[in-house]
Amino acid sequence: MNVPHLVVFDLDHTLLAGDSSELWAGEMARLGWIDDIETFQAKHRVLMDTYATGNLDMEAYLALNLAPLKARPYVEVAKIAETFVREQLLERLYEEGLSLIRQLRIAGHHLLMISASEIFLVEPVAQALGFDGVIGIDPELQDNCFTGRALLPMSYQAGKVHHCRRYADEMELSDWPVAFYSDSHNDIPLLEVADHPVVVNPNEHLESVAKAQGWPILQLK
Repeated sequence: MNVPHLVVFDLDHTLLAGDSSELWAGEMARLGWIDDIETFQAKHRVLMDTYATGNLDMEAYLALNLAPLKARPYVEVAKIAETFVREQLLERLYEEGLSLIRQLRIAGHHLLMISASEIFLVEPVAQALGFDGVIGIDPELQDNCFTGRALLPMSYQAGKVHHCRRYADEMELSDWPVAFYSDSHNDIPLLEVADHPVVVNPNEHLESVAKAQGWPILQLK
């Protein structure tokens, strides 16, 4: 990439060994914010299984994951989440991914992180890595407290295309070519419209699509 690009990264399983939202669910359980942990975990497993097949009902998933936060002040949760990210998530970042990000930043590209995980988890990671922008699932707030719902459209599947284009417009980067790095077949809509799609640590489904499309494949550790 010899000219400046808008370089977009997914987070979970692309730069991070794990799913930040799923790990956060475990943290909420540890904090005692989940009343019936067994029922919550059973529902969570079922929903994550559908995510793996590309059939996740994201609204149902977020209703489950945001329910323990209902009526809690956003500032309070964000502070706890920031500590969680610093102490538990940053150590899960792939070293080769960190090296790639440093190279891209030095080369003068504009770095955007976009994720289907909650913004209060994604934003501290993006800030720690020096990203220029970040997009995640925005929770609905009332009087600065969680309602237990998410704002629409969500940054998931085709929603990532919407948010990426809106971000580029707002930052006056619409004329810049776009590179997108992702591990997930749920991100095929954005991979298909990116000028330079790059598949990272793909599952079998995405790997087959990448090979058919001639997309580069990276294995980051």
